[in-house]
Amino acid sequence: MSRAVTGDHVLFNECITMFRPENIEIKEDGEQLNGYLLLDFRLNETLNFRYFSIEPSIEVTLPGAYSAFVAPVKLPKWCNWSHNAHLFTIALAAIFSFVSGRPVKAPRDGLTNREQLTGDSLGELAVQFPVITAGPGAHDTRISKKSSDDLYKRLQEITEVLFSVSYKQYITAMQSIRLVHLAHLNKRDDFGLAYYLLVSSMESLAGKAIKSKTIANKHPNEDVWKKVAENDADFADLFHEYIAEKGKNKLIGKRFEKFILKYCPPNQWNDLQHPQENSVSYIEELTGNRQHEWITKKQWYEIYPEDLTDDEISKLLKDLYVHRSNFTHRGENPPHQHPNSHNRFFDGDTVIRNENGDLKILEIILPNFQLISFISNRSITNYLKEKVIK
Repeated sequence: MSRAVTGDHVLFNECITMFRPENIEIKEDGEQLNGYLLLDFRLNETLNFRYFSIEPSIEVTLPGAYSAFVAPVKLPKWCNWSHNAHLFTIALAAIFSFVSGRPVKAPRDGLTNREQLTGDSLGELAVQFPVITAGPGAHDTRISKKSSDDLYKRLQEITEVLFSVSYKQYITAMQSIRLVHLAHLNKRDDFGLAYYLLVSSMESLAGKAIKSKTIANKHPNEDVWKKVAENDADFADLFHEYIAEKGKNKLIGKRFEKFILKYCPPNQWNDLQHPQENSVSYIEELTGNRQHEWITKKQWYEIYPEDLTDDEISKLLKDLYVHRSNFTHRGENPPHQHPNSHNRFFDGDTVIRNENGDLKILEIILPNFQLISFISNRSITNYLKEKVIK
């Protein structure tokens, strides 16, 4: 049960149970309340789902180059108390962000759930998520029909999956999805934190999907030691300590790598859209001109997954987890120098590292933020599809 007064604070567990109650009870005569999503682009059409719908966004012009995009949501009938109905849209914002790879917010209170939007209430919502629409760092606020249709299709897919897995699996999934959501919300303020959150979203499921015993390395002398231990009591104590310590090693890094290779292998990475794909398709739909298609083609300087060996892919994934651990334990940012990459998959960066007092220049290949986001989305989605109750 959620708090009677949420007090402008979010406890995401309350949002999880509001989006999908363990026992769904729909009162047909109940009042249908409104909720709101705060997007960073113009949503031009209604998106209908089994229990709710998302309406086209309303643009609110703010001072300077800022605007806000408020998308009304027709809430499901089980959201029948205005004081906590906004918890549904907070969970929905997480799912929308997970699928779209964009920051999405929702109000932290339900004060406007019963109201018809007016200038004042629109302004109250708009100030909660201002979006820069022009100049350096501007959001890509115009979405093409092609991009919109793809987004709608993937939103339908993930919502159906979330309502089809067991309730325990649903809760686990939403916790991982929330990490992806927080990554997109925090990317502009702290790239390292966002990177860490994306990797962590997969780590949490990798521990469940890949058992440590399936990848544990067995020492070549282990069978010999076991036989010696049968006849030597002192050695037996040492051997049992070794086995116990080995069992404590959860091998999360290796399980993380195997999780990605199983649920989003490199041959699926080409499904990732080019960062300029939406802009190119928007111009084509607007003008009927396809002369900008070259922008999304592979350039001579770009690296694609098929250009890398299996060992290079493995090293990339290992480094992903290492950079995540360095942020966790030392607050050290990953070595990326470009938070918004213009390349489709990877950036090549020069890193200067101090090793034993000597400066060493390293040329490294880094998966860009967009690729990590895609891998997170695809691997988690594929894992959940496997868990759908038939």
